[in-house]
Amino acid sequence: MYTLSRMGKRQIRIFRKDLLQHNLELLQRPTVQVVLRNRVVLTGVLRAVDPAGLQLQDQRFHRHTMPMEEVEEVIYDIEAAY
Repeated sequence: MYTLSRMGKRQIRIFRKDLLQHNLELLQRPTVQVVLRNRVVLTGVLRAVDPAGLQLQDQRFHRHTMPMEEVEEVIYDIEAAY
């Protein structure tokens, strides 16, 4: 007999002012969502985080470069045990 356990998801939100402190953590995530100040959301893998901005590769392997002042926050999911 197998026991099925369900894992919930929890979203971690990192705002623009904290991105540089969390750059190693963000670069290791398999996917993130970048929310821009104009409310556009891009999903993909972060390739670079520096004071000038972010570089994200989307699921179609296109690279997007966003100046830091256009970024509102970065969101990623983690598994939550409950």
